[in-house]
Amino acid sequence: MINKISRVFIFQLFLIITIGAQSTFQFDIQSKRNGSSGEERPFWSMSNYMGAFDYGPFISISSMNINNAFFDMGFSFILYPSHRKHSYMPIGFVSKKKKYFKIKIGRWKKNITTESDLSTGSLIQSNNAIPIPKISLSVPNYNKVIIFKQEFWIKGGFSHGWFSKGEYVQAPLLHEKYLYIKKPFNNNSALSIGVVHEAIWGGATKNHGKQQQSFSDFVRVISFQSASKIGIPQEQINALGNHLGVWDITYFKNSSSKDLKLYFQHPFEDKSSAFQHFFDELKKWKIPVNSFDGLFGIEIYNKKSRLVSKFLYEYLNTMNQSGPEAASDSTYGWDNYYNHYIYQSGWTYKGRVIGNPLFTLGENEGHYSNGTYIVNNRLKAHHIGVSGNISEKITHKILLTYSKNYGTYTDQDKFLKKNKPYRFSSGIKQLSALAQLDFVNVWGNMNIRISYAIDRGDLLMNSESLLFSISYNFSNLSPSQ
Repeated sequence: MINKISRVFIFQLFLIITIGAQSTFQFDIQSKRNGSSGEERPFWSMSNYMGAFDYGPFISISSMNINNAFFDMGFSFILYPSHRKHSYMPIGFVSKKKKYFKIKIGRWKKNITTESDLSTGSLIQSNNAIPIPKISLSVPNYNKVIIFKQEFWIKGGFSHGWFSKGEYVQAPLLHEKYLYIKKPFNNNSALSIGVVHEAIWGGATKNHGKQQQSFSDFVRVISFQSASKIGIPQEQINALGNHLGVWDITYFKNSSSKDLKLYFQHPFEDKSSAFQHFFDELKKWKIPVNSFDGLFGIEIYNKKSRLVSKFLYEYLNTMNQSGPEAASDSTYGWDNYYNHYIYQSGWTYKGRVIGNPLFTLGENEGHYSNGTYIVNNRLKAHHIGVSGNISEKITHKILLTYSKNYGTYTDQDKFLKKNKPYRFSSGIKQLSALAQLDFVNVWGNMNIRISYAIDRGDLLMNSESLLFSISYNFSNLSPSQ
């Protein structure tokens, strides 16, 4: 009898023939690991691939039918020949656009924030985890508006999503909204400011039981209100649910020879980190240095250089987090990025960090949680990315990331109170690198990728791997071919 995976594979082949698709066969020809018998691979051969490399060699099949007269659709499947039960569908959506608006249902790969494609990853939603299934209404492209006789461009979106059950008794829900405003100064430069708000709410947890998720609670989550009188005490004081987000500021400048992009993403977990701490520092006539946790990036695109056409330097600093003390009458309390006392898996989905993958997942039983959570969210990282063309058919990409990691304020506090040594006290150093070559259209529509990644340091296991992949695009072939 044909099993479920086989039926899925046959269905994919049918779609390839009928509507066109891209099929990728990707396999690991060498994976050398030092100091462990496990399947640990280097950071840059695992991160920002939507979990594709989690279970070894795989076959990927995808199809996108965009700009259809009726609706757009797309899908992709990841099939693991040796771990078939872990095969999954990272992309699967249908959408319809009407004038400025688009409604979309399913899973899709979408970067809301404006970081470089060579970045370590957005602070709110990178490509590290599988996309969360949701229904979205958006204005996906910038549209011109006139405000006080000034020209601005605006885009935004509003979504409702569903987390998986995971470690929870009942799967929680996702609320997402974002708004971006761009101001052009001339034909060559512009400044954009955006805010992205996410919230985990509803569901049920082992420690805190069933959480409120009626329509009135949905309104409370959207408007940052506290829980009703039947909510747990902490939620009656704080906003209902686990709220987090980023401010995203980007400056663009274009010229005939170079394009420049400067960006800054500031994470927030509550009102204090969103804006209050910043204004408190200004009121005290202080330069608001402590409010500038975030991701800083400078990207230069050199139109006249072939070998190094794009260069990125990125700096990530999340050391302050509104201070090292717990919340009290005199302090806002630490922000503990990506973690939450009710939803203790934090800002993760299917065992992967949704935001920047430099934030480390792990376990410290008896501390913040007895399960997996973000054990490292205080870090300083320097990152360099370079890409370009060696020839018309050969492109390259190089990533180099150095970080120093200090764990979390909450774990540090608990270890010190128990007079136990804390692993992250002095900072743990980590170096991760990737070198990648892409051979484009080497035989018809066949592409080949070779990449080498390496980890050295004390945060992650010392490892190195050489990966090889082949992909073929069937989309421009007729059924008879």
